Amino acid sequence: MSDPLSLSIAIAAAVVGGFVRGYSGFAGPMIMLPAMTFLFGPVTAVVTILLVDLIGNVVLLPDAVRQVSWRAVTPLILGTVVSIPFGSYLLLAADPHLMKLAIVYAVIGIALVMLFGWRYRQALGTGPLFAVGVLGGGFLSAAYIGAIVPIFLYAGPDSAGRSRANIIIWAFVGAVLIAAAYVYGGAVTKVELLRAAILAPFYLGAIFLGSRLFRGIDETLFRRSVLIILICGSVAGVVISENGS
Repeated sequence: MSDPLSLSIAIAAAVVGGFVRGYSGFAGPMIMLPAMTFLFGPVTAVVTILLVDLIGNVVLLPDAVRQVSWRAVTPLILGTVVSIPFGSYLLLAADPHLMKLAIVYAVIGIALVMLFGWRYRQALGTGPLFAVGVLGGGFLSAAYIGAIVPIFLYAGPDSAGRSRANIIIWAFVGAVLIAAAYVYGGAVTKVELLRAAILAPFYLGAIFLGSRLFRGIDETLFRRSVLIILICGSVAGVVISENGS
């Protein structure tokens, strides 16, 4: 990132992504992905974002641990463990353009359904949560888009605070596992480590500000704003992917 313009764009993406991450508990990587992919290419962008977001979790974990529901998070994590190797393989072997488009179109469709009022009133059981974890882990490891699990949790009966805490814990464990898989696969190099070191302070500061905004916000407004963030981030990803193809 010796080019000042590229550095400025990357920092701006990290600030916006960090703010969204602190506010919603997720979606920061999704916000950063279009700009980072445009600057660095899909594989190195995903690895850089993973490292930055893993560092950013440090700010979010203390509050999340106090509110998390381990009954919900444990099957999600187990499902994610199952699918991470397959998603990591796709990142390195599949057509990244087609893969990313498939994921963001799926996210847009589900988020639009929720935006128009779809919710489920009864808590998901262990089996459905495990299945959601499998799907979410595959998407997370393949493109570091972790929107599937948040969509299902925010559509459920738990409070926004409890759902946000569950998402933060799930995303942290998933990020650690995926980072290990990327290191094992040789995808993490000095280039990604240096970029992460440069961007992490900006991301951390923005996460702190976003977390402050979350406190005391109306729950209905919060859920709607999260869905709008999802849709806008997905549309941006599609537009940049199509223009870059």
